[in-house]
Amino acid sequence: MARSSLTPNKRRRHFVWLSLQSLVALALSLLLLAAAAGIWPLPIMQRFEWLAYDWRVNATLPHQADPQIIIVDLDERSLYEVGQWPWPRERLAQLMHSLFEHYQLGMLGMDIIFAEPENNLLAHYWALQQARYPELAHIPAPSSGDQALAQALAQYPIILGYHFQSSVTDKDPPPLGLLPKALEPVTPEAAIWQQLAWITPKRYTANIPLLQTWAQGGGFFDNPLVDQDGVFRRVPLLQAYQQQLYPSLPLAMFLHLLGQPPVHLQVAMHLDRYQLEGLDIGGFQIPVDQAAGVYVPWYGKQGQFKYLSATDILHRRIPQDALVGSLAIMGATAPGLLDLRSTPVGNVYPGVEVNASLLAGLLHQNFRAHPRWMLGAELVSLILISLLTLFIFPRLQAFALFSFTLALTGTWLGFNWYFWQQGWILPVASGLVLIVSLSGWHLVMNFWRENQEKARVAHLFGQYIPAELVHEVIQHKQVLNLSGEQKELSVLFSDVRNFTQISESLTPHQLTDLMNQLLNELTQAIQQHRGTIDKYMGDAVMAFWGAPLQDTQHAYHAVISAFAMQEALTELNPKLSAEGKPNLTMGVGINTGTMHVGNMGSNFRMAYTVMGDNVNLASRLEGLTKIYQVPIIISETTRIHLQDKIPCRRLDQVRVKGRQQPIWIYQPFQPQQYTADFMQAYHAGLAAYQNAKFCEALAIFNQLQQESDPVAALYIQRCQTYLEQPPPADWDGVFSHTSK
Repeated sequence: MARSSLTPNKRRRHFVWLSLQSLVALALSLLLLAAAAGIWPLPIMQRFEWLAYDWRVNATLPHQADPQIIIVDLDERSLYEVGQWPWPRERLAQLMHSLFEHYQLGMLGMDIIFAEPENNLLAHYWALQQARYPELAHIPAPSSGDQALAQALAQYPIILGYHFQSSVTDKDPPPLGLLPKALEPVTPEAAIWQQLAWITPKRYTANIPLLQTWAQGGGFFDNPLVDQDGVFRRVPLLQAYQQQLYPSLPLAMFLHLLGQPPVHLQVAMHLDRYQLEGLDIGGFQIPVDQAAGVYVPWYGKQGQFKYLSATDILHRRIPQDALVGSLAIMGATAPGLLDLRSTPVGNVYPGVEVNASLLAGLLHQNFRAHPRWMLGAELVSLILISLLTLFIFPRLQAFALFSFTLALTGTWLGFNWYFWQQGWILPVASGLVLIVSLSGWHLVMNFWRENQEKARVAHLFGQYIPAELVHEVIQHKQVLNLSGEQKELSVLFSDVRNFTQISESLTPHQLTDLMNQLLNELTQAIQQHRGTIDKYMGDAVMAFWGAPLQDTQHAYHAVISAFAMQEALTELNPKLSAEGKPNLTMGVGINTGTMHVGNMGSNFRMAYTVMGDNVNLASRLEGLTKIYQVPIIISETTRIHLQDKIPCRRLDQVRVKGRQQPIWIYQPFQPQQYTADFMQAYHAGLAAYQNAKFCEALAIFNQLQQESDPVAALYIQRCQTYLEQPPPADWDGVFSHTSK
């Protein structure tokens, strides 16, 4: 019992709750580990990861795109001046001539599909006339817009776009148009090829054969890798249609720019299966995921690339050197034609600018990607976080746990941010959710256990110390040890004078009521000044300071409490008089010194108390208050600990019963209870008395007695006695008291 205040049942209950806390924390860790490993995916974790990715993208936007990449914009002004879409293809051919002949454009990609032949009514009418009138057969038919556009495509480096469709239904038409020539990549053996997770579309909508045949190439601009929240983050560079690989529009432009170098597929073994990891194109290393997808390298909000209106180019309103050697992609931003996408950098973002961003990423090799070691690093990190929190969090209080959580979160985010700056995309959500969830769970459980501890401490100490100090006891857990220890404390004894005679004049009911009023007032005065009630002994009270709660000013608080007790008694007496009860007076003795404190008793009854010679001395000092007729007497050690915070006068040098060593005793005063002249005269008289100058001392004390000082009266009596019967020559001024 002396070693622990927890009973065996409470210890078992504490162990059960601590085990439950750890088991739930372990279950949370395993759940998030399973989600990270893909064993048990959690959709909400993926959404958190997307949000974290979007935030990082927006926090690191360069806001400066390649000025050599141009967007030829089919904007609203172009439709107003040239006509509604689709434009005559001969007019488009004129636009091509203007771009390449006048402006010396380097290359053009078409984010547009010409899936059907142009509906040329004049050519159709002339063909009918020739069939009706054979004599007109030798006259050439009007030129076709498709032929004019095909001639332009054959003449200039233009890459057409087309669209793959991931799934088909019975209502879908067959594939339209002609696909461009497929890539002939440097591939591994067929067995490895079959293991790669290609995107395999089911149909396509491409350009009419006449146009695609004469074009310099083609690339798809659809995106089957749109995330489930509808946001463009990844885009495939390759798709496999009927066992043939086809490039995206930006990749097709990039390949044409490099002179159609071979595309090397870089594969590696992962968990007994080959996966695509990158593309090597003419020495350019492009990191891709297993579906040949890349993260779009965003440069900023819409408008980071230079937009030039198609009508301005057609009518040559732009400076001639504005497009020299540039790469351009033609797309639409006009209402009704606008190809809008939801992206991390904007909910409304033109698809043509997505392709421009991809082309810039290919040219500058600034793609971010998941490292091949990402999954292993994530799982190891989550395991380390789980183990760390499992052993540390249950032992921390709320503030320390919160601080540790912030530090751990900052470390996790800091490492993630560092690798992001290096071009690696590492998971954020898994570690962040794990840290926050474990922290929240341990915080709740620790709060519950701390409340239980507070209730336990309140139960243990509520009978000793005031309730407002219980919180401090809990905050300083080192003082919860109730086993015995030697400690410097201040102890107080109080006793009502002549209480036996008073009690004999009261009925039992009156006596009980009087005791309750008295002890309530005295206890409140003690506990208001951080005192610990030791015991009540009838009308007497024993209290001490400095335990169980640490108090470096225990002597000062003990003396202040003694003042408060005397004042409480002074305020109580008028109430007692009104009730027909006698007035009370009280003596208080205080001593400071080393004593034994702790739980003492038997298996049947325990008490938290103090013992030792210094405790007995305080009791003796309380008894001396009757002799010196003063309310409070303190020892010299108590006075020294007061450090002159409270004025005191020397009462006497005495030898108390049970002690051979003489001590000085003092009376403390409140400031309003003395004057400097009185104190100076009193100490002069005491010094004369101690030096056996009894006549001089008698004269001083006679003057002080006029102020009704009971101590002066006592010394007058002693001086008169010593003048009649002088003390021996070796008299040391010590007065020996033989009674308690």
